[in-house]
Amino acid sequence: MTLPVMSLPKYSATVPSTGRQIKYRPFVVSEEKVMLTALEGGDQLEIVGSVLDIIESCILTEGIDVRELPTFDVEKLFLKIRAKSVGEKIEMRASHTNGGTCDHKTDVTIPLDKISVTGEIGDGKIELTKDIGIKLKYPSFETTYGIGKLGVNEAYDVIYDSIEYVWDSNDVYKEFTKEEMANWVGQLNKAQFKKIMDFLETTPKLTYDIKWKCEKCGKRDKVAVEGLTSFFT
Repeated sequence: MTLPVMSLPKYSATVPSTGRQIKYRPFVVSEEKVMLTALEGGDQLEIVGSVLDIIESCILTEGIDVRELPTFDVEKLFLKIRAKSVGEKIEMRASHTNGGTCDHKTDVTIPLDKISVTGEIGDGKIELTKDIGIKLKYPSFETTYGIGKLGVNEAYDVIYDSIEYVWDSNDVYKEFTKEEMANWVGQLNKAQFKKIMDFLETTPKLTYDIKWKCEKCGKRDKVAVEGLTSFFT
């Protein structure tokens, strides 16, 4: 006997970096189970992979490469999908931000539709000299969360991976090896390198200001949380 096929509702969302409208569906129980298993295991790479896999499965619009999207796009889309799959709110426990004698944790509710992407979204084009410039892209979700703690080598890898192309007055250079780009970046002066770092360090983020009144001491407090993992830990 063939069981009936369950139909899933479709919703619309906007990709923050491009303004493009896409269609998506909620995730199903089997997909959520994979993600929860990854969260339970605590392996960062598995968690990153499960989040990306869910988004890829749930986005119905063709031509969206989730693994190339900036981190803030992925985070926002995941919250949209989660809201329609599990619920429109997240329950968290908030602690006082400046220590003190009260160690009480207050239950707070965060409406998912109030979590927004903050920061200016730039086009990534940076002029290094009068005739030479580069086009940067924001780091992907996999790059941001998948490589663990950033040492010097990892930080430079993020820079190399973020350079889409180089241009001068004669041509645009899109084909280069990691070693070639490392050597090229190594020839930049400090001011030129700072322009690259300023772009990457001001990447838009998913943020929300939690405000509450402590149930124990009565003090009002607030804390800003940012990044997808902050809302689920």
